[in-house]
Amino acid sequence: MSDRTRHADPTSAAATSTTSRLHLPARHLSRRRFLALAGGLVAVGCSSDGGIVSPVGSTTTRPSTDAPTTTASGSGGPVPTTAPGTVTSVTVPDEATDGRVLVVVRLDGGNDAANTVVPDLGSYRDLRPSIALADDVLLDHTALPGHALHPSLAPLVPLLDSDELAVVAGVGFADPDRSHFTSIDRWDRADLMDETIGWLGRWLDTLDADLPSLGALALGDAGLVMAGRSRQPTVIQDVDAFAYPSGVSNADIRALADGTTGDPLRDAARSAFLASVGAVEEFDEIADAVRDAESADADGEFAPPSGPFANGLAVAAELIRSDVGTTVVSVSGSGFDTHAGQLDLHAALLDDLATGIAEFWSTLRRSGDADRVLLMTTSEFGRRAFENGSAGTDHGAGGCSFLVGDPVTGGLHGTIDTDDIVDGDLRPTFDPREMFTACLDWLGADAERVLGARHDHTFLA
Repeated sequence: MSDRTRHADPTSAAATSTTSRLHLPARHLSRRRFLALAGGLVAVGCSSDGGIVSPVGSTTTRPSTDAPTTTASGSGGPVPTTAPGTVTSVTVPDEATDGRVLVVVRLDGGNDAANTVVPDLGSYRDLRPSIALADDVLLDHTALPGHALHPSLAPLVPLLDSDELAVVAGVGFADPDRSHFTSIDRWDRADLMDETIGWLGRWLDTLDADLPSLGALALGDAGLVMAGRSRQPTVIQDVDAFAYPSGVSNADIRALADGTTGDPLRDAARSAFLASVGAVEEFDEIADAVRDAESADADGEFAPPSGPFANGLAVAAELIRSDVGTTVVSVSGSGFDTHAGQLDLHAALLDDLATGIAEFWSTLRRSGDADRVLLMTTSEFGRRAFENGSAGTDHGAGGCSFLVGDPVTGGLHGTIDTDDIVDGDLRPTFDPREMFTACLDWLGADAERVLGARHDHTFLA
């Protein structure tokens, strides 16, 4: 750290955050029990009129599309090929290499890069007379030459010290679009805009082995990134609500599906329904395990996580630690669309993010699972280089992301250059697909096949 004593209280504005909580509340979970739940976590069953019913609070996933596919031969047999320009013969992995898990943390709304990774030089303060961060509160680090971190990111400094955090500055597509919807789709589809599935969904489709109920899980908004043609993620928007109505027992629910009808479709739906009842029960054990984890204050009382990232990542850590077959998990939090009153809100959001990541990594280190996990943050775009008239920033282009894990080449990748402005925006210098390629390589996937082409950068050692 430099002698600028860059430390501030990152929690002072926590009460100003308007993001909704996942209410992620933790008993240890049996891998055998989860693997038995092949019917899927989101409960489905037949109503009296043949329709589909779901448990209260659950969210069914996006249906598969009926777009045509071709096939490619691999060790696991025919698999869908959806990305243009891909290779036609690949070796399909049976599962993620060495039980590896990719965690995607979504900063929904468009995170402001210039107030997250603050440049020491250039016109930063001239462009932001009222929202530029004071020099004496910023976090300097030798791994971030010419830049400093927002003070709310103090919990991430030990990860910089241990070379486990890569700060990717200036990430974004070369021809940016300031629309939330278009930009999110570009990130989720890896810019293959004629596709109706996500880049991780394309990879999940290639897996030869059965995907467990919690193999691909989204906590909060799933987006399109994990949606494939043959496989879909389980989506839980509110963990507390992922249950049946109060007063209705699991025995009552099971009774609805007792017996057989002689109709194969209805019987299959009943079987899936019963499996899903068990999944709801078991997921409750994950939530209880988080609640029971070592997260106590000085008096020994439980101190629950305070925001969507801290909550979601606590559940993600328990999923990984419990070894229930999770391969990809996403955690999302909104509120980053900071058009007005940005300073306090942004501080609270980044505090939740940094606290969540730090606690997540600490939990995985204690359990011995950190070496098989890679975490990546995403956001659909950065903000404008200059502040607006409401002490905020509008939709921009170049943003920033974090990569966390043992294989990461730590430190700063790229730059936030407020003197290199394109139409009022920070210039994107890293294509998001460079991060995607690194993640897919680490998972043991064929990045060229999934993305249509490789986009290489040495984010990982």
